[in-house]
Amino acid sequence: METIQAKKILTKTKNREWFGTDYNMNIYRGCNHGCIYCDSRSDCYQVENFDRVTYKENALTLLNKELQGKRKKGVIGFGAMSDAYNHLEKKHCLTQKALELIDTHGFGVSLATKSGLLERDIVRFKSIQQHSPVNIGFSFSTSHDGLASKIERHVSLPSERFAVLAKCKENQLYSGILLMPILPYVTDNWKLLADLVLKAKDANVDYIYPLFGMTLRDRQREYYFNALEKLSPKVSEKYKKNYNDTYFFPAENDKRLNANFKNLCTKLGITYEMADIVANYQKHYQVEQESLF
Repeated sequence: METIQAKKILTKTKNREWFGTDYNMNIYRGCNHGCIYCDSRSDCYQVENFDRVTYKENALTLLNKELQGKRKKGVIGFGAMSDAYNHLEKKHCLTQKALELIDTHGFGVSLATKSGLLERDIVRFKSIQQHSPVNIGFSFSTSHDGLASKIERHVSLPSERFAVLAKCKENQLYSGILLMPILPYVTDNWKLLADLVLKAKDANVDYIYPLFGMTLRDRQREYYFNALEKLSPKVSEKYKKNYNDTYFFPAENDKRLNANFKNLCTKLGITYEMADIVANYQKHYQVEQESLF
């Protein structure tokens, strides 16, 4: 069965600092992208077979009802646990229809994805941006197509994501990159990171928000280590030697990489601080709202 029944779609965010969202939403459950490092495989998210995608059959009915019942408009975070543009979206168009409801009810959206399918909905994002904040974030771990095809096996290649990012910017949509995770011994290479930043500049992105390392816990850690063993026993051995059973495993030379990253972004005029990202895509609408009182 591809479907499940949901009791609720929107949840109030506990911390608005993460891209300034007021609500979170996941219409799909699980993900088919096959990223070997995905934290959503962890036990705490209670998704038994994460690589199998299901969708919430009553999601749109619930979303319409919940949006109607909200006194206060806000920004809806979309795509955190399950990519909103997974392989079922082409057939069922639930994300497309959800964006229509968000537009109709006057809410904003902050959406994260790895899929070039987002290009289909650029016109809808432009419509939402006429009345509410819009932020589009494409997730990257590397700019290298060959490497990405090994660690993100069923997802749009980085070159394809950059192309859609450029189209988002051509349409004046606030858009950027979630540079996470940066994988120790795999993508924590300054040459690779600099290449990504330069390609981001070519795409005219508004921001790059990085995480210099990765999370490792329970089921997700086991899955990642098994995948690494198949891809590169040499790299796998480095993890076994240096991993200290902690939740967060920093990138090698993370402080130096972070400093180099910030220096290059500053030189190129690319924002990288979360507070600045949120302020930049929401400030126009906050001024408008304040002027009503």
